[in-house]
Amino acid sequence: MRVEESIRIAAPREEVWRFVSNPGCYSQFMVNSTWAPVEGEPTSGLRARWNIEIGVGSINLASLVEFVEWDPPHELAWVNITGIDQRGRWILRDCHPETEVTIRVSYQVPGGVLALVASQFGKPLIGRDLRRSLEALREAVRNGPIDDAAAA
Repeated sequence: MRVEESIRIAAPREEVWRFVSNPGCYSQFMVNSTWAPVEGEPTSGLRARWNIEIGVGSINLASLVEFVEWDPPHELAWVNITGIDQRGRWILRDCHPETEVTIRVSYQVPGGVLALVASQFGKPLIGRDLRRSLEALREAVRNGPIDDAAAA
């Protein structure tokens, strides 16, 4: 399944990039997800690794992800190393004086027909959470710069 949501934020692309390129501050705006750094691994840039947990309804899905694309201040992407098969991507586009922000998540629940049903069931929930996350990101950017030390 693939879910994609977009929003426009009244801020320069570089300012929005400070948020989306720092998973340590995702707790400020990512709905129903927890991101924890992997000890001994980079936390930013290519090959950064994070343990994530995503709530979908009453189920929590855990994965170890690695950032595999990093193109500041435009785009970054991650893939799972362990856990549920998933990929994610942030895309930032200049639309002066705003930034168009897109988040795209692809996932697949392992199994046969029941997994397909579970994936279909989860898609609207994930879409709702991505929309809410983008709205929370807009508020976070509006409220001022992140505290880099606190987010690290």
